[in-house]
Amino acid sequence: MKRLKFEYRTDAIFDGSVTDHGFCLRCIPREDERQHLEWYTLDIYPETNIRIAPDVWKNTTTMGFIVKPHREFGFCVRGEVLVDLSRPRKLWNPIFKYPTEYTQTTPEMEQMVNRLLKDSTGENALSRALRLMNGLYAGFEYRQHVTGIWTTAPEAFKLGCGVCQDYAHILTAMCVYAGIPARYASGFMLGEGYTHAWAEIYSEGSWYGLDPTNNLMVDETYIKLAHGRHAADCSVVRGAFRGVVSEIQKINVYVEELK
Repeated sequence: MKRLKFEYRTDAIFDGSVTDHGFCLRCIPREDERQHLEWYTLDIYPETNIRIAPDVWKNTTTMGFIVKPHREFGFCVRGEVLVDLSRPRKLWNPIFKYPTEYTQTTPEMEQMVNRLLKDSTGENALSRALRLMNGLYAGFEYRQHVTGIWTTAPEAFKLGCGVCQDYAHILTAMCVYAGIPARYASGFMLGEGYTHAWAEIYSEGSWYGLDPTNNLMVDETYIKLAHGRHAADCSVVRGAFRGVVSEIQKINVYVEELK
């Protein structure tokens, strides 16, 4: 069990004014059997009325609408989370057995799965998923600015490089093809940086997080914001506004362990 303190700040700066800005945020950590949100504060600017409610996957969403003209939009959420991975997760949705438009496989991906799982008969789902993660980590390169938020697993796999979102999509796709229930997860890691993404797989009555970007099993130094079928289900910021502008976005995450 670990107690983690976090701060997550996002600032968007527009080169002109926007109005009628509707937004949906997933910036507050989940509350579930393995993660308890001890306390948090959320500041959003410009100030507006908000509504906090769970989405279909029970992720916490924050929704609001800003009518007046503004050239900046941002939020800062701070708090403490208690993470205890000894608590079981027994429930799962059968939808995580099926691919989506982001987590399809290609013949080349399927060949890789079959090669990595050769001689794995009798192993449980977690052991087989670890084989897939190790193989993906060895054959895929972390590289920024070559993929985007709409890049699918097959597109990233063909490129052979990408960011954490691509690693998570590809591992999810390969696990589902192998008959292992899998889903996409987003959140934070210990230290300072940005939001992160990983995959979760279901094995013998429990969910396990696998971080293919770092070739690690997710432990109690990770804070989860959201999970779903793919990245679009877990997007931190979604919205629309009136205005023709360019945007610069700054993101900073800081997580420390409290003794």
